[in-house]
Amino acid sequence: MPAQPDSSFPNPQAPASVKSAGLIDLRYVRVEEFLRARSLTANSQKAYRRELRRFLVWTERPISQITPRQIVQYKEYLEKSLAPSSVNRALCALKSFFSWLVKAYPDTMNSNPTSSVALLKLSSPPAFDLSDTEVDALWQGIKRLPLASQCREAALLAVLLHGLRAGEVAALSLGDYDGIRLTIRQGKDDSGGTVPLNRQARDCLNAYLKERRHAGERFSGYRPLFLSCSPIPSKGERLGYQGIYYTIKELGELAGIANLTPHRLRHTYATKLLLSGIDSLHARTLTRHKSEANFKRYAKRALASAAERAFYEAIGEEPPTV
Repeated sequence: MPAQPDSSFPNPQAPASVKSAGLIDLRYVRVEEFLRARSLTANSQKAYRRELRRFLVWTERPISQITPRQIVQYKEYLEKSLAPSSVNRALCALKSFFSWLVKAYPDTMNSNPTSSVALLKLSSPPAFDLSDTEVDALWQGIKRLPLASQCREAALLAVLLHGLRAGEVAALSLGDYDGIRLTIRQGKDDSGGTVPLNRQARDCLNAYLKERRHAGERFSGYRPLFLSCSPIPSKGERLGYQGIYYTIKELGELAGIANLTPHRLRHTYATKLLLSGIDSLHARTLTRHKSEANFKRYAKRALASAAERAFYEAIGEEPPTV
């Protein structure tokens, strides 16, 4: 559905007088300034840029003249064609952008027009975690891969099962692994931190690095933690987001898990932390979720599981296994 511009200002396609005044160019300059000021992953930056440009296509008002009324009208426009979660994603981008503008340009932007506009209320989506059986199937699937790639894929799977986002894994360098934990320097929305690895993950990662060293690679802290297995000339370069995505998708197909994505492994990690009884604050620290609301989906499944165990204990039965 094409964007219908804000009727309170001239159509984006029309007046040369508006364009010659530099209003449109300046607005896009501000967007790029905002993106440079934030510590965003490449994917997050792309999403912010898309949402902000969509808003600027909808209205040609100078940024300083945007009022809560325009934000409400834009919200109503989005609701006609987008799912509630997509509407909220667009509004969150605007809220972040205008919040930055108020701080960066207080002389021209003295109030935030988005502050009085609420997000849509959403029900918490379920966690799309994998069962223990499905995780075991992924490990078995690795054994069916070519021998030359098994070591890397085992290390990659082990790291992703510690809740890292695919973009975070792609950005890891050898200096980010100290033999015990990984340091996330480029996290979504500034959600960096450290992630301790269990013994299996450490063993898999150490074996992969040992294999590379034996192949003659000279290590330095800036070398990628995961290398692409593509043919020359790509060989030896950093494994990127798309490479991680397709590797996990292929592994899912071998394990009989349709449409598997790296993010489902993050769901699996978060849910497993809570099912193991770890305090939710500690779990959230490990997953680096900044929003408590987004983390609640994992808590719901953990509570349901605990309640089910309590039920069988109360009636004196062993919980049935599936």
